[in-house]
Amino acid sequence: MPHPHVVGVHDLVEAEDRLWIIMELVEGPSLADRITETGPLTPQHTAALGLQLLDALEAVHAADALHRDVKPANVLLRRDDDAVLTDFGIAALDDGDGLTATGELVGSLEFMAPERVTGSQAGPASDLWSLGATLATVCAGQSPFRRPAAPATLHAVAYEVPVLAERLGPLRPIVEALLRKSPSERPSTERVRSALRRVVGDEPDAGPLPPATVRTLRPSPQLTDADADADADADADTVTSGQARLVPTRETVPTARHTTALQPSQHPSRRPPGPKRLWWALSAAAVLVAGVGGGLFLTGTLPFKEGPKTTATSQVVQSATGWQPVTGASVRRGDLVTVRFVSGEWTADYRSMPMTGPAGYDADTDKRLDGAKACKIRPEAPFGTLLAVLDGDKNSPVHVVGRKLTFRATRDGTLQLGMNDAAGACSQDNRGALTVKVSVTPHP
Repeated sequence: MPHPHVVGVHDLVEAEDRLWIIMELVEGPSLADRITETGPLTPQHTAALGLQLLDALEAVHAADALHRDVKPANVLLRRDDDAVLTDFGIAALDDGDGLTATGELVGSLEFMAPERVTGSQAGPASDLWSLGATLATVCAGQSPFRRPAAPATLHAVAYEVPVLAERLGPLRPIVEALLRKSPSERPSTERVRSALRRVVGDEPDAGPLPPATVRTLRPSPQLTDADADADADADADTVTSGQARLVPTRETVPTARHTTALQPSQHPSRRPPGPKRLWWALSAAAVLVAGVGGGLFLTGTLPFKEGPKTTATSQVVQSATGWQPVTGASVRRGDLVTVRFVSGEWTADYRSMPMTGPAGYDADTDKRLDGAKACKIRPEAPFGTLLAVLDGDKNSPVHVVGRKLTFRATRDGTLQLGMNDAAGACSQDNRGALTVKVSVTPHP
C-alpha cells in the first residue's frame, strides 16, 4: 500500500520455512516514546499528526482492511516529524470476532473499540475510535481508559465515560465524538478531517461533531378518519409508528403535518403510498428538473463545463530498480505534472556512501564516486538525485526532480521515476527508497 503515512513494504521473502517482511526503515521514535521523553504534545501538533493518521486509515479501509491496533506505540515519527502507521501484525480483511484461537482478545485493551470488547461487529469506525483514544493519550499524556487492572480497563472502554484532560483544549470535541460507544454515532472521516484542520489552523471551534448517520423515523402521510378508526382497533402490541432508516446527516428528513423527524404521528398509516401518488410525485419532479434545466440552457448556463480535474497518487521509488512507471500517472501532451518528495532515504553505494535524499549528494561527497561517473544518467547531477522521464521516446528529456518538480509535458507518455544511477551493474549496490506524491492536471 504505497502511502506516505503507511509503512512501506518492499518485499516478502520466504526462507527457513518462514515468511520475512522487508519494510521501510523509519529512523525515528514511536509516538509513545516521544511523549514519554518530551511530554504530551500540544493540541495543534496532535491534530496535525491526527490528519496524517486519518489519511493512512482511509487508505487502509479503502483496501477493505482493518488495522485493529492503532495506538501511539504503533505510530513512528520520521526525521521530518511525519507520522507513519506501522505494525499491521493483527490487521485483518475480515475482523471476525476479535479473538484468538485461545479466546484472548487481539489488540491493546485501552485502545480497543467498545464493539470489539463486547464481541460485536467491528468495522472502519472501530479504527477511528482507536484513533480518538490515541489522540487523547498523545495530547494528555495518559490514556482516558487505562485502569489498574485489565478487567477494569475493559469495563471502562465498554461502559464508562472517557476521562479527558483539560489540556485537550480545542481537540476535546473531536476526541469526544470519536470515542462514542456506538459506531453509528461516530462522525464521518470528512467531518473529523475538517475539525482537525480547524485545530491546526487555530480557527474557532465549530461545535460538536454530528454522527455520520442519524436514526430517524419516516413519518407516514396524514391519515383520514377511517384510518384513525382502523388504528384504534389494532392490537396494542403491534408497532405501527413507521419505518426506521439511516439518513446521512446532510440529508433533509421529510416531515408531515403534526409530525417531526424524531416524533412519529400518533396514528400512522400501515398502508404504503399508492402507485398513483408515487407516479404523480415522479412526474412533478421530472417537470421541475426539465423546467430548471431548460431555463439554465436558455440563459447560457448549460451545458455545464467542468474544469480539469487533478489526479494524485503516491509512489515508492526503489533505488536499485532503474526507471519505474508511476501507477495511474498517464500523461498527455500539455498536462501539468508535479512530483513532490514526501519521505525516505537511499544510497548509491551502501558499502561506502552515506544515505541521502532526493537532491543527491553534495559536491564533495559525490566526488567519492568519480570512478563510477559513467553510471550517471544525468552527468551534471550528483549520484542519488531523483529523476523523472516520460517513457516511449529515447529522446525524451530527463528531468531532475530533487525535492519538487513541476513541468508541462511536451508529449504523451507514462511518467517514470528513478535514481541518478543506471540500472543493472551500476545499481546493484544501491539501497533504500523514496516516497513521492505525483499529481497530473490535464491541459484545459
